[in-house]
Amino acid sequence: MKTTFSLWHILSLIALVLPTAYLAYCWNVLPAQIPTHFTANGEANGFTAKESMWWLCLALPLGLYALLQFLPRLDPKKHLTTTSVNYQKLQFIMLAMISGVSLYSLYVAQHPGTPPGSGLALILGLFFALLGNYLTTVPQNYFVGIRTPWALESTIIWARTHRVGGYLFFGVGLLSAALAFWSAPVATTVLVAGVLVTVVVTYAYSYYLYRQMLNAA
Repeated sequence: MKTTFSLWHILSLIALVLPTAYLAYCWNVLPAQIPTHFTANGEANGFTAKESMWWLCLALPLGLYALLQFLPRLDPKKHLTTTSVNYQKLQFIMLAMISGVSLYSLYVAQHPGTPPGSGLALILGLFFALLGNYLTTVPQNYFVGIRTPWALESTIIWARTHRVGGYLFFGVGLLSAALAFWSAPVATTVLVAGVLVTVVVTYAYSYYLYRQMLNAA
């Protein structure tokens, strides 16, 4: 499939190679164990051997990129295409999140005094803010978005559900990212609670729109 290289695609490729480049750059000063899993408070509670970081920094982003390149081929509605700037924006958001976490792990490994969790909470908050912004424009499809049964039945319900869900995700993510500068645990709590509330609200709203459409028929 021919791919048009927009700014978003170029940014995706940068996000793809950046963790590997950073890993190679700081390889000689990295400790034997790298923190790769964190508690809600941001404390490291899981570690990966230095030699295995190539899987996280190279294989994982590369595998995600390949999956996102292949996924549109399976879309029966053919609304997802790798040549779409809209889809390339999603590709960048996903790769930036995965790469950001890898970069954060490498940084924390080199700077043990880093305030726990603040950087990770910031990354996750920005991820949901960007994802929310994307959801307001995602076309109807079977793979990406708030795929309620009612939204998949109607393009109107899909668009209105994603507009509300996108705004909520954006607001929750932005608030969480801002709170990360004050308290990582609070930022994480707000993010988790906000995402759960958003899921419930969007599903309920999608069903409400469906009932409205039935009553108007």
